[in-house]
Amino acid sequence: MPLSDRIRKLAEKFSSPPPGLSEQQRRPALPPRRAPAPNTSYQHTLADPVPAQPRGSSANPVRPWSASDPRTILGSRVASNSYQIKHDLIDASLACKPVPTNAWWQNLIVEQGDQPVVPMPYMVKCLDSAVVVCAPTPLVQETYVASIWHDDWRVHIGECSRHRVISFDSLSVTVEYTGEPAVARVPLVRGAAFITVVFCTPAHLSMSTVHAVIGVDGSSGPGTAVVRLNSGTTWLVCCDSPVELQQSGVSGLTSSNPVVGAVRLALLNSECPQALSALLLAKDTIPVGGAIDVAAGDADEAVFTIDWETQGSGPSDRLLMCALPHHQSSLANASWADNIGKYWTSMGQVRGVHGSKWKWIEAIEPLGFSGQNELSAEDKAVLRELVQVDVNTLPDGCAVLPPDPYFFGKAVARAMRIALIADEVGDAASCNKAVERAMSWLAPWLEGTNPDYLVYDEEWKGVVSTRGLADPGADFGQGRYNDHHFHYGYFVYAAAALAKLRPDWLAEGQQRREAIDLLVRDYCNTSTHPRDDDDEYFPFMRCFDFYEGHSIASGLFAFGDSRNQESTSEAINAYYAAYLYAMATGRPCIARFVRAILQLEARSSRIYWHLGDLASDIYPETYARGRAVVGILWSSKADFATFFGANPEFIYGIQFLPYTPAMSLLLKRQWVADIWPQFLEHVADNSATEPWREIINLAYAVVDKQATKDRTIKVTEHDDGNSASNSYYWIATA
Repeated sequence: MPLSDRIRKLAEKFSSPPPGLSEQQRRPALPPRRAPAPNTSYQHTLADPVPAQPRGSSANPVRPWSASDPRTILGSRVASNSYQIKHDLIDASLACKPVPTNAWWQNLIVEQGDQPVVPMPYMVKCLDSAVVVCAPTPLVQETYVASIWHDDWRVHIGECSRHRVISFDSLSVTVEYTGEPAVARVPLVRGAAFITVVFCTPAHLSMSTVHAVIGVDGSSGPGTAVVRLNSGTTWLVCCDSPVELQQSGVSGLTSSNPVVGAVRLALLNSECPQALSALLLAKDTIPVGGAIDVAAGDADEAVFTIDWETQGSGPSDRLLMCALPHHQSSLANASWADNIGKYWTSMGQVRGVHGSKWKWIEAIEPLGFSGQNELSAEDKAVLRELVQVDVNTLPDGCAVLPPDPYFFGKAVARAMRIALIADEVGDAASCNKAVERAMSWLAPWLEGTNPDYLVYDEEWKGVVSTRGLADPGADFGQGRYNDHHFHYGYFVYAAAALAKLRPDWLAEGQQRREAIDLLVRDYCNTSTHPRDDDDEYFPFMRCFDFYEGHSIASGLFAFGDSRNQESTSEAINAYYAAYLYAMATGRPCIARFVRAILQLEARSSRIYWHLGDLASDIYPETYARGRAVVGILWSSKADFATFFGANPEFIYGIQFLPYTPAMSLLLKRQWVADIWPQFLEHVADNSATEPWREIINLAYAVVDKQATKDRTIKVTEHDDGNSASNSYYWIATA
């Protein structure tokens, strides 16, 4: 069945439409639509075209956005976060460098460091005395799909003083258990088919489970055992040392002699006859890390490559990893290991794959400052009237503007959307007025004269608000690094538009440009710090997860469900803004890199947040039959919810705003057409407020422009990041 048919079939099954209606009446045919015609008069007026690079070359820029010390830019606006890096949880040699704040493994170094991390397909807790491993099982409800935690295995390390993170990269983290001397290391690698504990000093292996052990079979060879539990699961345990593994009591497993080296655990799919032999073949090739490369030399594609780092006596081609759904649809020349079966995760079933190199291509869709289609003369005339009204709503002065970075960011981005639209339709006066307003609004934030001014945090290496620094709950957790890409993405979008319309205002070498650079460096630092001239003041790509293919919004807070992101559309807006800013300020190599990240974020958002868009079988029908989106995607949970309310229009709408040309990457015609009659139309009609009703209605523009105009023509109140001219522009160019 085509993917786009799934939601329609489910809706027909569960919503029981009135009898006698034809299929055509239930779901109107899509109106004809021409292929997008790029707006050549506006979309391609960026100052410097991006030069092509040789295919396969790295898109990592020769130089970062900037390597300037933030303290030389901000002067006295420097502070040290009162929520300090816990040196008992992370090695001191790492703590003096930029430490991640939004990584998938963040739970290891916040609070007590004892909440689960989700390398996938397993969940893991690192406690002072043990490594606890869980192969999660699903808890499926109508409004969420969660991972049930159970202590499947507790690998006892022994009496040790502490555990701490000693190394990390974009795809892994290593935890060391230290005593006198160090006793064990645990490399946690994204997608590893085994969980590995490496004993650095000899110790008798002691493992226990919350279940009962009902069988131990050591016939597969020295140091190995197939262990059956009364939960119905079967596990493979492999030791480098040729020891005999024996049951101990009801729920224990021990070794006959001390072990040294790797101990590896894997869930064994008992329904796959070849799973045991496949896992045994892979047991001696141990993943310990990974490196990501992005080659974006062509205008129409970017090549992502992952090189997995391995240790052990096995060859690299026997490395066994697990691929998420967005990998499964794109990995080139993959050697699939379907004989191990599939493992369940909250992001769908993962599929085994052999080999130490992954490669896939992201097709790059056309995107610029303007919409996907040119404006007609009639649309331009309407927009000239609308921008003249909208520009007069922009206050002269900052007194009535929102004081926090999120809502201020939306306000200034709104002003510059009006300016860009006015420029495109030839209204110079309205454009100039909007630009002047935006410049005057931004000045206090860039100069640090606003009440909630921004400072550089020397502890965690980032830019935070003063209110957020003083109160962890203020500004949506800004001082704890929640949502930085959402907040600063709006600032950077406004700056990109200013760089296009008023390049002198953000000319190279000016303090204003350096201040904006700090914001984009905070969430989108493209430098991995391998060279002396790279950016050592911010973490590499603070929010982006290169394994999951999307960003993580949650910062320095511990959660039982681990990491999360709510608004995919605002994440897309953040990288769209960084891309435009790079182009408008003459940084073409950075622009190519960020454009590739943007495309991957959009594709992963469509797979994991949009039900029935690019994937149709990730979430169980109990959840999928009554909704078309995920509201918050956690590391171990998919939730139909938001952090600010349970109204359906909130849950859908936060995945759609802001309406910029980048939403063409996210809102695809067939998907919206499928979900409109079953879900979105009802959500729009029953929205409690006009701004949220408009946000839902605007999605329908990719299906039927005139119908969307009819549904929004009487709107008098817009979202605080939107305007009448922007709504009309989106409809006209979608």
